[in-house]
Amino acid sequence: MIVINGGTSSQRKYAVSLALYVLDKFEVNPDVEINFRRMTDDPNFGYCTELDDGEYEIDLKRSLKLRELLCTLAHELVHVKQYEEGTLTQTNEEGMDYWDKPSEIEATGREPGLFIRWAEKNELSHLAWTQR
Repeated sequence: MIVINGGTSSQRKYAVSLALYVLDKFEVNPDVEINFRRMTDDPNFGYCTELDDGEYEIDLKRSLKLRELLCTLAHELVHVKQYEEGTLTQTNEEGMDYWDKPSEIEATGREPGLFIRWAEKNELSHLAWTQR
């Protein structure tokens, strides 16, 4: 189940669609709460937190442009997959440089492809906001 809090109607519509696409692609079926937050003073674009087995919370900076917001969501959904597979815990990478963490390398590498394939599947790739 996907639950959305906050955001515009457009942000919510596309976030649900992308989340369902990515989770189906990864063949996982967790409960995910997606929150669009102000995050004004936070340099990060999003966070993924494991709440319980099979339950996750994703916080996204609501002021991002739509493509950047959805790419960030794809990134955080890769972390959901990693939690589900047991390859990521909230403490297993302490002390490593952020960009050297295997979980971040995978999430950063996969986010654009997930977004692009979702946009193509939903016949959105011709729209200006889906372009770089």
